[in-house]
Amino acid sequence: MKTYRRNKTNKKLNSAQIAEMAGVSRSTVSRVINDYDNVPKATHDKVMEVIRENNYYPHLSGQLLVGKKSGTLGFFWVKEKGYKIANDDLASSYFVNIIEAAARENYLMLTCILDNLTSAENKDWVTKIFMQGRIDAGIFIGTSNNEPLIEQLIANGQIVGIFDHYHPNRNEPNRISVNYETAVGSKMIEHLHALGHRKIALIHGDETRYSSMERRENFIAAMNALNLPIEPAWICNAGIYEGKAYSKIKKMLTKAQKTIGLPTAICANNDATAFAVYKVLNEMQIKIPSQISVTGIDGNTRKVDPPLTTYSFNYYEIFRSLVRRTIAAIEQQPTNPTTEFFKGTLTKGKSVAKI
Repeated sequence: MKTYRRNKTNKKLNSAQIAEMAGVSRSTVSRVINDYDNVPKATHDKVMEVIRENNYYPHLSGQLLVGKKSGTLGFFWVKEKGYKIANDDLASSYFVNIIEAAARENYLMLTCILDNLTSAENKDWVTKIFMQGRIDAGIFIGTSNNEPLIEQLIANGQIVGIFDHYHPNRNEPNRISVNYETAVGSKMIEHLHALGHRKIALIHGDETRYSSMERRENFIAAMNALNLPIEPAWICNAGIYEGKAYSKIKKMLTKAQKTIGLPTAICANNDATAFAVYKVLNEMQIKIPSQISVTGIDGNTRKVDPPLTTYSFNYYEIFRSLVRRTIAAIEQQPTNPTTEFFKGTLTKGKSVAKI
């Protein structure tokens, strides 16, 4: 077998140098790299031998110009300004599960953490990442259910995978989503009712988020179905972050204590706001669960005393589904479901008492 000239400088080669070493034109090297079928087998093998011997890898930008995929997913996390993801066990698990899911499919992940998707600077930055071909699709966490930038990306044909997002009348093949089961709010109210609770306070979440909207509707529907009183003084719109929820919950409970009295149970939209309830009740010297029971939703593994009763979800499967179906959309696989809902499991801690 003929031996071709090898690169002895350890410097990165370009396609012109590979062409010279193989004794072919630069355009022939390009056709070989991009798997054109109009290259004779002998020529193809000769070029590939030189490429292998010299550990040559073509520049990504050149491959993108001829329609090659980048093999990279964008991961866009939109969070509240000042919120530290690393301090939240649940949020950290999202990161790990998404990155591992992409790695199992041999995809790289480009990660961007933003405090909004509405500023001109952030919108331009995210759009540029898509339009430059740096990524084949984007995974989004923390967006509203009606995010203008996401709608624009989808309308432009970009593939977008979204956690906690659903529009029943929109089934574009490039709109991929994954969600919690919608009935989880009703199930938590029913659990409290079965333990004898009739005076239940409701902590609602971020009304722009799909899960928060569904949980609110299900809380109210279950309360009405069970003929439970819905007392405005026991309802608080606290958002989804523990820090901001704390002051709102404290204001509600302090006022209720001075007027109509306290509820026997507090049903929080998510675990973060349930932890804020813990802090407020501790400051008010009210014991959980002997005086007030507390529940959350999400399955946060954070250690609190007493352990929180919550609805837990398999985030490994949730994000595996989102990543795999997003990649299936990239690869234009047939019969790819655009959305999927995951059921939760009641995790009984020690924050709820029977009365």
